[in-house]
Amino acid sequence: MTTPATALRLLTLLATGPAVLAAQENLYSRAAVIGGVETRSYSYGDKLNVGKVTQVVIPIGLVAPFGKRFSFDLGTSYASTTYTPPSGSGSSFSHITDTQIRGSYIFGNDVLVASVMVNLPTGAETTSLQDFSVGASAASNFLLFPVNSYGTGFSVTPGMAVAATAGDWNLGLAGSVRMSSKYEPFSGNQSQYKPGVEGRIRAGIDRLVGSSRASLGFTFSTFGQDELSGTSGLSTYDPGNRLLIDAAVVSPVGNGTINTYLWNYHRSNSGGSAGRANQENIFAGGATGSFPIGRTLALEPLLEVRLWNPDPAAGQGSLFGAGAAFRIALGNSMTLVPGGRFDFGELRNSDDVSDSITGWGLTALLRYGF
Repeated sequence: MTTPATALRLLTLLATGPAVLAAQENLYSRAAVIGGVETRSYSYGDKLNVGKVTQVVIPIGLVAPFGKRFSFDLGTSYASTTYTPPSGSGSSFSHITDTQIRGSYIFGNDVLVASVMVNLPTGAETTSLQDFSVGASAASNFLLFPVNSYGTGFSVTPGMAVAATAGDWNLGLAGSVRMSSKYEPFSGNQSQYKPGVEGRIRAGIDRLVGSSRASLGFTFSTFGQDELSGTSGLSTYDPGNRLLIDAAVVSPVGNGTINTYLWNYHRSNSGGSAGRANQENIFAGGATGSFPIGRTLALEPLLEVRLWNPDPAAGQGSLFGAGAAFRIALGNSMTLVPGGRFDFGELRNSDDVSDSITGWGLTALLRYGF
């Protein structure tokens, strides 16, 4: 029977944001710096008059344990997004993103973790309308751009997670609340944007099934109304509730492992005085693997399919992806992970006009532990 530590760490980090997972007594076994570069581009056919969007991102991260119970992590990125219309020259917007800092503390014997994440507004929370439009071209839940928001103002997110065992099962429950301050989204028009309070809860279970490990998770997010105030008065926007259901099975295959997964993301109708109904549903399934090739090299292939169904009147989309990465150990302290991915699919608008979409991505990530 396994301990609830793994499920607890996963639940805690998902409740408050992404991070690197590791460790036995601490969330991180050792301090590490993570950096690199990632490029992703999507091109559309000529029927929907969309064009091309390319993004280059340089992520920077730091994780560190302090003693056996406290851990710290920090992350930010420098991102450059370029939108090229079907005709004419492209427009680019480049800026550092917000910086997220989190501290986590483990209580007891890996059964309770409390964390606080602070979002520092180092990003471009105030932009021109043109820069906002370029950045928004990469703001998609369906596509795989690394950065979909350059800046959202200051926020604080306290979270807590608890885990327990029941026979062969690991059970976990986590929750968080994000509280955000006002910020000025557009320069020169004296507007103020106040995001509503976000509440998130996640429940998860996992267990061994033969030689494989199966897991199932449910994440529900709810939001207060966002408010936009300015010279024209006050308008509101309801972002809609979100539900994410995910399942995975990690199985040994030969001298490696394969992780098969399914997830479904659903956003309910949004609305308010500043926005129309805007629901969407994304279903994804795929498999990733890790297969050692010698003592210092591992091959990590991937296959994935995504199906996008927004508001019934807005169309639909599909995306099929394949790629691979190599995990290269450069001594005892450094790991290099270069990789690539290719995607192709179709978008269909509300008038039943379909268009092709092709995408590619290249990554090179470096982790140095000390």
